[in-house]
Amino acid sequence: MKASATLLCLALLAAPVLAADYDQTEKSPLYQLRLRAPAAAMDIAPLRQQILALYTADAEQAKSDAKDDKDSNPSFSPYDIDTNWRVTFENDAVLSLSAETNADTGGAHPNQGFQTLVWDKKGSRVVPIEDLFVPEQKQAALAAIADAATKAWTKTYTQRSGQKPGPDTDVAKDGIGADADKLKTYALTYAKGQASANGIVLLYGAGQVWPHVLGDFRLSVPAGVFAKYLAPQWKAVFTPG
Repeated sequence: MKASATLLCLALLAAPVLAADYDQTEKSPLYQLRLRAPAAAMDIAPLRQQILALYTADAEQAKSDAKDDKDSNPSFSPYDIDTNWRVTFENDAVLSLSAETNADTGGAHPNQGFQTLVWDKKGSRVVPIEDLFVPEQKQAALAAIADAATKAWTKTYTQRSGQKPGPDTDVAKDGIGADADKLKTYALTYAKGQASANGIVLLYGAGQVWPHVLGDFRLSVPAGVFAKYLAPQWKAVFTPG
């Protein structure tokens, strides 16, 4: 019996300790702010700093807005803001994350927004979308992505509204273009069971660059659209589809 107990203790000590996901909530009479993030990201110290810095900037703005709102609004309700980071793709070279923020700040409807971080594990840095490509082919790559994303946006708009966008409703150009800033909220995607990324997704929150009534847009762009423009180190990450 004693030997069995000893073996059990050794087994428990030898078992791997799995890191828990990060989950922090901050409350006051003015607000409730919650941040969730996967351990895979928070265990990388510089990436953790990036995530916390983004959260802190948003949190400070929310606290300031809530205070101003309470001072001038007799029917003020505490702000409720929840940011949840998820892994969209990971291999030995890269970790791709997307964050969805749902914010109830007392308006007619909750607001939604997205953030993304594509992390180069070997270079220990965030990878802006333009850095995926050979420098002299960057503009061609962004143009191809913007064209594919605009077509995806038009298809989704038509499905949701039952009609094609017209002169007054074709607002994709307001948010999508061959410009790194307009395409910056990107994340890598993959097919189930695959070890390579099969493309990217561009994330736009409802009301961010078009009317809130259109909802959020999550526009998938297959790797085949931009594979020929990829820098050598990124070609191995993607499988053209």
